[in-house]
Amino acid sequence: MSTFTLPIFPLPEVFLFPGTFLPLHIFEPRYRLMLDFCLENGNEMAIAPYKKDWNYLESSSPPIESVFGWGHVIQKEGLPDGRSNIILEGMGTAKLVSYESTEPFRIAQVEKIQQELNRKDDPDFQNLVEELLVLTKRILLSEGAEENLIMKMNHITKHPFPIDFIASLLNYEFSAKQDILATANIIEKANKLIQIVRSLNMRE
Repeated sequence: MSTFTLPIFPLPEVFLFPGTFLPLHIFEPRYRLMLDFCLENGNEMAIAPYKKDWNYLESSSPPIESVFGWGHVIQKEGLPDGRSNIILEGMGTAKLVSYESTEPFRIAQVEKIQQELNRKDDPDFQNLVEELLVLTKRILLSEGAEENLIMKMNHITKHPFPIDFIASLLNYEFSAKQDILATANIIEKANKLIQIVRSLNMRE
């Protein structure tokens, strides 16, 4: 499999799932440079999560996961003082192969992971999506989610990455969310998520 060059933006417990949108405020000088690099090299950037309890005293930079989401910068608003607001559209996942550099920001060779989407018409998969839809809407309603989000959920079967979209909406354990992000087979991904969503519903 061929490799690609991507700048990597490590963020505490922030995941970029395929088919989702992530607004970001870029203010640190090194990440302003990273954004410039990104815009000059195809507008692609990876978002690599790490646990919030990372100890600054043990390492000079946070230890990121080896599989992470990547996306395109689809909107950029430059501010007068050099800061920027951007929106990333999640395009897929990638696996870290090696670093080209780590200072002042991380640039890496990655393998982009192809999701196995050929089973979206499988009746078992469709049944899983229907159950996920019902249970997720129940959770979101209990949390006071906005009506437009609930309405979007009604069209989940038309989403190119329905499981990833649902996975991005809910609050659950870091390691479980990372596991779902890194799973390429959509039936396996859906089965992992349904166990989590059933558990979350039992807590309601």
